[in-house]
Order: sequence, then C-alpha cells, then structure tokens
Amino acid sequence: MLRRTAETRPILFVIGLAILQPLIALPLVVLFKGLGWPEVGLRLVIPAVQSVFVVWVILHLGWRVKAGLGGRVENVHLLWFPALAAFVPVLIYGTIGLAFFWVAFYFAALIATGVSEEGFARGIALPALLRYGKWGAVLIAAAIFSAGHVTNAFFEEFTLLEWIDKFWATFAFGILYGALFLRTGNLWPLIFLHAVHDYSYLTSGSLGPFIRVQIDTGLHMALSTVYLAYGLLVLWRGELAAVFAASAAGERGEEVGRSRA
Repeated sequence: MLRRTAETRPILFVIGLAILQPLIALPLVVLFKGLGWPEVGLRLVIPAVQSVFVVWVILHLGWRVKAGLGGRVENVHLLWFPALAAFVPVLIYGTIGLAFFWVAFYFAALIATGVSEEGFARGIALPALLRYGKWGAVLIAAAIFSAGHVTNAFFEEFTLLEWIDKFWATFAFGILYGALFLRTGNLWPLIFLHAVHDYSYLTSGSLGPFIRVQIDTGLHMALSTVYLAYGLLVLWRGELAAVFAASAAGERGEEVGRSRA
C-alpha cells in the first residue's frame, strides 16, 4: 500500500509524510508537559523518534539503496563547498563556551535531525518525485522541506522577516542538498554535513538556544542565495554531463555498428 502510493501518487505520498512526520512530535510535547519534564529534552527526543520513523519507511519501501543508505559516494568533489560553507558562522562570529553535556546533547540531537530531515527530504521525497524529472523533483522536495520547518514554532518565536528568512534559507538548503544527493547518490555525507551546518550556528551563538549575537538577516539570506546558486549549478552540470554521456554512448554505438558492417 505504501509503495503503491509512492509510485502512483508521489506528491500526495510526500505531502502526507511531510504532515505525518511533525505530527509525531505532538504526543511527545503533551507527554513532556504533562509529566513536567524539561522541554529542552524534546530537542533530542523528537528528531530521534522521527529518525526511527523515516528509516522504517525507507526499509518498508525497500528503498535502502534508492534512498542513498547504501552504495558508493559519487562526485565527492562536489561536497567541498558545502563542507567549507558550513563553518561560515564560526569564521564570522567565533565560538561560545558550552558545557560538555550540552556539546554532546546537541551533537546527538543534530545528528538525529540530519537523519530524519535528510532521510525524508532527500532519501524518500526525491526518489518518489523523480517521475517529474530531476528539476521538478528537487524544486518540489525543497518547497515541502521548507514548509515542514513550521515545527520550529514549538521552540522559538519569529517575526515576519525572520520567517521569510527561515523559509528562504531552508528552501535554498533543500535545493543544494537535493542536487548533491542526485549527483553523489549517497545520503550519509549529507546527514553529516547537515548536522555540522546546524552545529556551526549553534556553537557560534548566531542562531539557536545559546544565541549571543544573532546572525544578520541580510547576511543569512545572502548565504542562502549562494547555496541556492551552487545547488542549481550542480544540478545543471549534472544534466549537462548526462547529455554528453548519452551522446558519447550513441556515437560509440554507431562506431561499433559501422565496424561490424
């Protein structure tokens, strides 16, 4: 049933999972509040439970390789830019002092977030949406990924401009990581880079619960625009490479045919 829906109604399938995944958080929020537990624990518990759910869906669909959980990493050189860009907040603002407990706690929470978000937005959504072509799949998945970040309202309050910045940043991030997933064919580097990216903002004190100096909105949107541009370039070059490869294969086929004749 799940696989049939993914194959026959991919947009409905992806939107349904996008709605269901954050809904998992609601009973956890109620439980924590009802028992009087510190709500900060939800920052680890929610992504951990969502990660288990996402991995279960991937395995249930039989998409372990399709979702990038197996196989080799192609085009590794494309990962250098996002790896370096992840440290921009630290380069600009430096780092803040955190107790070891919080370092370990948030590192685990952000790894879990990487698994749940990359597993859904890239590992599930992109393969399901590829029937609309690579460009369509990346754009639709990025839009759904961006909309899914409304769950941040559980933890933080945003002004209208901050919400615009949030959606622009997550949409650009979705384009970049969607393009990288299609070119590398593997989810694990993206999970790690996703966690490092978020951790850089956390430890620089520019975003998150330990905020010291909030990152300038204009700068943040500019960085997001660069991510978007790089993602589109990666996707375009991949399409171009595929065209050249197909053309070369056709020419080799013609040469073999002439030699046999």
